[in-house]
Amino acid sequence: MSEPIRWLREIGWRSNSYVCGSILVDASQPVTTVAPYKDQIETIVLTHGHYDHMANVRALADLCNAEVCVGAGDLTFLSDDSLCLSTHFGEHAPGISATPLNNGDRVGEFVVINTPGHTRGSICLYREEDGALIAGDTLFPHGSFGRTDLPTGNHADLIASVNRLAELRIESLWCGHDMPVPSGAMRDVLLSQAEVPKYG
Repeated sequence: MSEPIRWLREIGWRSNSYVCGSILVDASQPVTTVAPYKDQIETIVLTHGHYDHMANVRALADLCNAEVCVGAGDLTFLSDDSLCLSTHFGEHAPGISATPLNNGDRVGEFVVINTPGHTRGSICLYREEDGALIAGDTLFPHGSFGRTDLPTGNHADLIASVNRLAELRIESLWCGHDMPVPSGAMRDVLLSQAEVPKYG
């Protein structure tokens, strides 16, 4: 039986986070929000290197004594203010070390899927057993998708990434912003696949 995915709702500019078993996905939530799960979290996975997804990664890694992982293509974002956009929030990149993740790596119950486009190192986590997709900012409900006009973004890459996701059986969608789609999420994925080529 698959571990439940627990939604930690975005607060202001801070992204959604998700707790699933020993994994915390994205790390901008306040310490007080994550503290109830600190004894179970062993790994923090960043879906990409933008500051709104990792603002509290250092504090949360310390709280949980957790390993931090990020897509290999975004590893440098963790120490580069201009790439991670931390200066937009009057802050600095966390400067924390992380383990790079590559396509096909496994983290707990999930397989890593490289989905460049929003950033060069964006990743999604997919659980084949129940079709759960933790999508970061690659795609959103109702046919929406991540912007590609920020550093290392690439619209052609995003089209290819969404096409790759559309080949999967996706039952639930857990994205970086907006509400999760707990069932019937394939419709949202196919809407995004239809919409993303119209822009960029």
